[in-house]
Amino acid sequence: MKMKKAIPFIMSLAIVGSCCMFNNTVNDRCSAITAVTIVEQGTYEVDENTSFEYKVTENDDTYIGRYTGTATEVVIPSEINGKKVTGISGNSFYNRADVTSITIPDGITKISMSAFEKCTGLTSITIPEGVEEISHSLFMDCSSLKSVTLPDSIKYIDYEAFKNCTALESINIPDGLEYVMPDAFTNTKWYDDQPDGMILLGKTVYKYKGTMPDNTSIVIPDGIKCIGGDAFLGCTGMTSVTIPDSVGLIENRAFSGCTGLTSVTIPDSVLEMGHDIFEDCTGLTSVKLPEGIKYFAYGTLKGCTGLTSVTLPSSLLAVGLETFEGCTGLTSITIPDNVTDILDNAFKDCTDMTKIVIPKNVSYIHESVFSGCTNLTIYGYKGSEAEKHAKDNNIKFVALDAETTQQATKTTAKAATTTKAATAKSNSPQTGDKGSAGIITAGFAASALSIISFKKRKK
Repeated sequence: MKMKKAIPFIMSLAIVGSCCMFNNTVNDRCSAITAVTIVEQGTYEVDENTSFEYKVTENDDTYIGRYTGTATEVVIPSEINGKKVTGISGNSFYNRADVTSITIPDGITKISMSAFEKCTGLTSITIPEGVEEISHSLFMDCSSLKSVTLPDSIKYIDYEAFKNCTALESINIPDGLEYVMPDAFTNTKWYDDQPDGMILLGKTVYKYKGTMPDNTSIVIPDGIKCIGGDAFLGCTGMTSVTIPDSVGLIENRAFSGCTGLTSVTIPDSVLEMGHDIFEDCTGLTSVKLPEGIKYFAYGTLKGCTGLTSVTLPSSLLAVGLETFEGCTGLTSITIPDNVTDILDNAFKDCTDMTKIVIPKNVSYIHESVFSGCTNLTIYGYKGSEAEKHAKDNNIKFVALDAETTQQATKTTAKAATTTKAATAKSNSPQTGDKGSAGIITAGFAASALSIISFKKRKK
């Protein structure tokens, strides 16, 4: 065994795992983007026909890099220079059509995106126990790949992982598989052979295959964690859907174009939602959004022309891009107190919207937020970003603090009138001692309201 001399040096490298879109936090199912320091790199020769580039981190993690050999049947080494190989870097075998067999040793726990993409000569592969993720485009365009064996440790299959593996006919789905992203099995024999209906892969609703019959009510089973991207895309026959509180993620366009859907309740267990979830669900009149979610991706309810009202969760920190764009039936909405940003086109072309209440906490409103909302009145606070936006864009503005003060003044005047009436009654023989008690009670009420009114004027 020969080894070319390694060139040790220090450098910083960002090791990027594959993550689905996140609106709140990076979920523990995905590899985070982590900065590490490379302390050694070089080329390792297994034999005269088999060689790899490699890198060693400061934590002694050793990664196989680009395959530089000529052998068509490749065995990845389990150790390099006495250090255990733990990962395969992205693009390591990219476009190596000549490679027909790859043996991955035990001890490998991470295989990065596109590592085997376009290996058109590869016919089968076994992933060792300990690997938790089949990363983005890992086997995409491996057109001769017929058989894949996955370990029980697999939790996550990323976007396009097996896309265009046209020969793929055999793959086991571990019971512990939690998340499967869109297009993971697009254009594979395995998917084509699945029966029509709702396809469940582990704890993910992967796709509704075939044409959904009219007036279909979908009940998603308990224990499902993810409703996958495009899962029910264009299922116009769906009239209702029941989502269990085991679901934590709804991916991109999951219900887009479900025009027969009239109402939906998203449980509070859902903390992440992809973009365009309900885009063009024109029959949707009501939706209960999950309390606890902090962000929506763009276009969540875009084009839901039948939607007349919606309550945003108090946990929300921003109203995302195009969230309600084209919701022509929406008449009014109150922005929760914790929101700080209202982003591009959030309410664009909500032509029937006449009232929006914006709290003091909002510090950014994009100039296009209310484009096409010709009859809108913004209710907000003096000196706030809401007032500034209204003035800059010629939108009618009503100051909430002024309204509150006026209301308190009216209440105070009403209480004073009540006090005067009570005083008059106290002098009559009918009221007796009860009249005195009434004066005291009303007097306290009037005093309290006066103090409140004064305090509000001072603000």
